[in-house]
Formats: sequence, structure tokens, C-alpha cells
Amino acid sequence: MRGDQLSRQWRVLRQIEASKYGLTAAEIAELGGVSLKTGYRDLNDLQLAGFPLYAEEGEAGRRWKFVDTYRFKLPQPFTFTELMSLHLSRDLFKVLEGTAFSESMQSLFEKVRAALPPQTLDYLNKVQSAFHMGVRPYKNYTRFRGIIDQVNQAVMEGRRVEMAYRALNARSETLRKLDPYKVWFFDGTIYIIGNGICQ
Repeated sequence: MRGDQLSRQWRVLRQIEASKYGLTAAEIAELGGVSLKTGYRDLNDLQLAGFPLYAEEGEAGRRWKFVDTYRFKLPQPFTFTELMSLHLSRDLFKVLEGTAFSESMQSLFEKVRAALPPQTLDYLNKVQSAFHMGVRPYKNYTRFRGIIDQVNQAVMEGRRVEMAYRALNARSETLRKLDPYKVWFFDGTIYIIGNGICQ
């Protein structure tokens, strides 16, 4: 599928989500700047991808909307496209591999995948092939997880920590007491931000 088609269909989903009473095919085509035939084709593609769209007859004609009771079983307050965006962003969280955050994010992504039918996941794989989120080289923090967990806990509880510290060019370590107030991920590395005293 072409990138412009994917982005247009994504907008269709967002527009239908945001519409209280649904949208006609003509409104969808106008919002996308395409012909009525293309608008119907987009709706058909989205239905084939597993999205719970249906047309309801009304005074203004057939209006397209989402089925209220559907197997997606969305965890409130997430919408379809919010869940899909989360699924597509999973590569961005690989930089936290080996931390407790990584496990939590992996669990969340598994729940998202379980909430989306296979046809929709196939659709998202096509989206991802057209729009890829790359990440810079990053470290695996598995062996530092205990330290990261302790510092996170100290930050949340406002406690002081004591640590052995060695500068990049130094041969020996110094014992430092630190009042940490943030664990900061920046440019592929985790930093501890706080006020410290050399011993």
C-alpha cells in the first residue's frame, strides 16, 4: 500500500472516531480530498483490515461509524488509533531494554496486540513498512537493573543514596552521597541527576 493511501486511511479512522454521529462517504471523500469512489474503497479496505465500521441509515443518508460493542474491547480511555499509534511506537522503547520500564512496556504492547485482531495487525505491519521509527544505538541495561531500581525508588521517596563513582579518565573510585531527583534518559544513555557530596 502506498504511503499517501495509508496516511489518508489513518485520517479517515481519526475523523470517524471524532464524529459523534458518524460521517457519510461523501464527507469522508471530501475530508481526504479524493473521489467518492476512492472514499468507498478506503472504507472497504479498513473493514477488510478488521476495523468495526458499519453504515447506518439516517435522514442525511448512510453514515459510517464504529460498532459500539465489538471484540476490540478497548481499555478506556484509549481509542483505536491511539492503540495503533502505541503499537507502532514500540521500537522507540527498545532503548530501555533491561530496565523495569522495558518489561512494563512489553507487557503493555502484548495487551495491545491481544486487543487487535490479526487483520488489523497485518494492516499495522504495512503501515510500519511505510513509516519506520528508527532509534540510535543504545545500551542494554540488564546488568544495571538493580542499581536503576534502587535509584528510582530513592527518587520517589526523596532518600539519599551512597555510591562508588569513577570518572571516565580516573583510575580510582570516590565514595559519594547523592540526593537524586531524576533518572534521565538522554542520547542513548541513562543519567542520574541530583545533588552530590564527595567523600
